[in-house]
Amino acid sequence: MPRDYVSRSDSRRRHDGIACLAPRGVTRRDALRLLMGAALGAAASSALLPVSALSEPSTQQKLDAAQMSYEQAQAELEAIGNEVADAAAQLSQTQAQVSDLTEQVSQKQSEIDAKQDQIDETQSQIDQKQDDIDAKQAEIERRQKALGDRMSSSYKAGSTSTLDLLLSSATFEELTSNIYYLDKVSEADREMIDGVKTLKAELEQDKADLEQAKADLETQKAELETQKAELEEQKAELEELESQQAAELEAVRAKQAEAEDLVNNLDSQVKELMAQRDAELLAAQQAAQEAQQPDEVIITGSGSLAAVQSATYSTPSPGSGLCAAWVSNVFRNAGIGSFYGNADDMYYRWCGYSTSQIQPGMIIAVNTAPFSAAAVIYGHVGIYVGNGTVRHNRSGVVRSDSLSSWVSMYSATATVRCGWLGGVALS
Repeated sequence: MPRDYVSRSDSRRRHDGIACLAPRGVTRRDALRLLMGAALGAAASSALLPVSALSEPSTQQKLDAAQMSYEQAQAELEAIGNEVADAAAQLSQTQAQVSDLTEQVSQKQSEIDAKQDQIDETQSQIDQKQDDIDAKQAEIERRQKALGDRMSSSYKAGSTSTLDLLLSSATFEELTSNIYYLDKVSEADREMIDGVKTLKAELEQDKADLEQAKADLETQKAELETQKAELEEQKAELEELESQQAAELEAVRAKQAEAEDLVNNLDSQVKELMAQRDAELLAAQQAAQEAQQPDEVIITGSGSLAAVQSATYSTPSPGSGLCAAWVSNVFRNAGIGSFYGNADDMYYRWCGYSTSQIQPGMIIAVNTAPFSAAAVIYGHVGIYVGNGTVRHNRSGVVRSDSLSSWVSMYSATATVRCGWLGGVALS
């Protein structure tokens, strides 16, 4: 079908008197290209200028530098976080060792105290044995003195006393009895002295045994005290290490706090630069769009509205995020033609009407939408099929929404516009 080239005023009289805006605007990518081109041009020009004439870095360059600094600071913060975790783990391990050694020292002290109690008890027994030995020694001395006195008295009296006792016996039986008596007295004295000496010897042996036991206990106590001293020395070393590790952990945490402050400041700086860049992009986009207003609109022809309406129900979704591809497939399946580009291309190229002027068969689009990262950049597009219904491919599903709900949903961040795709008016 031949193309008709008409002026802007003539085009307003066509399509049932609907006013048509510029068919091709400037997309965000165009604005970004303009900014990048301007930045490259400025960079090339700056190479020819003296240092004093160099311009300030662009916002994008500042943003790139800030983002790089932010990423480096974030990586440094993560590394410091690992250091903090390692230092905390080492300190916790040392504290556990100190606690274990403290328990061991306490246990050794309990054993030492128990040994001391045994030593004290043994010493008490030794003291008691000594008292018994002293008493027996006194008894031996007393009995030896009594025997000595009797022998001395007998010596002074001479042997006549014993002889008189024997000669005074009136009968043989009395003589025998007196001799037996004298023998028994001497034997009793000897047995008494021997018995006391034997008991004293036993007491002295018991005392010696107790003193040996006490010496053994003293040796065991000394060994325990040596072990305790070694444990206390280890504990002191670990406590010194614990103090050093605590100081190191505190220093690393202070370093971590400084890194967090730096990351937070850089994050704020990046956000501010991103907002500034977006504002500059939007301003450049608007300025470029205003600068590119053609003098005429190209009308390519007409097509079947019924075919497009039918194709909106028979054409499947090509996938999630492919709203413009689905619209292109609908028009190709309806035999209208092949039209390419993403949603914001169609928005700036063909959507020159407000939604109050929408007609069945028109596409309806926005240049940005907040529902996904791709939608923010490329926008969204659908087809108005009449009777207040819009068909569109969203999240991989072809669905129908009312015109009012579609406009309400997508007008939050952009102006909803409509128009004839490819300049083909459907009827």
